[in-house]
Amino acid sequence: MSVETVLRLIAVAVVAYVIGSIPFPFIWTLVVARRDLRKLGTGNITVYNSFRSVGLTPALLTVLSNAGLGFAVVILATWLVPEGDHTIVFGRIPDNELTIIAIIVGLIFVTVGAMWPIWLAFSGGIGTTTMGWTMMFIWPPLPFVIVGVWFLSLIVTRRTFTSSTVVYRTLPIILGLVTQSWLFAIAGLVLSVLLHVKRKADRDDGSELGVWRRLGMNKT
Repeated sequence: MSVETVLRLIAVAVVAYVIGSIPFPFIWTLVVARRDLRKLGTGNITVYNSFRSVGLTPALLTVLSNAGLGFAVVILATWLVPEGDHTIVFGRIPDNELTIIAIIVGLIFVTVGAMWPIWLAFSGGIGTTTMGWTMMFIWPPLPFVIVGVWFLSLIVTRRTFTSSTVVYRTLPIILGLVTQSWLFAIAGLVLSVLLHVKRKADRDDGSELGVWRRLGMNKT
């Protein structure tokens, strides 16, 4: 791998982090309700906290905005790296290993940006919405399999926290099997560690906000 390629991968990481740092839950809550999301509900900068504390509009705008972030990161990661496969065909894992590495770097750092955004003094959300949309534009089956595992775990455990734990711990297996790529398995391991670290530092929206209790989940 040439020095130029390494520098471009670093550029992918930096740009993806800055893009992921855009705190759309905070922005849309402020725009729609003129309220600081950090002072509402759990205080987390998440779609769920925005929806539960303010309503559907800022939550929906956040989901759509994060889709744009995911799309931008995949395109940018591929475009910035030289000697790679610059033809993006959504729904297909690139054949070129360098392109895969660039996309994985983008995926990891856009998620890091959502978790620890520079614009909000490194206090962000869990990063799963941004991560999920980025995965959607990399390989559409990925987020659907992850959501499927989460729901199956929820049916068995009846607890959102435990279901999320199952998903976080199986991410390396899910990403590796679905993409048939050891590089994505490694990416899953990195994301798993990041998600565990972030969740330990934040209050859990699903357990505290009570929405799932209406469906018989998270009973004490």
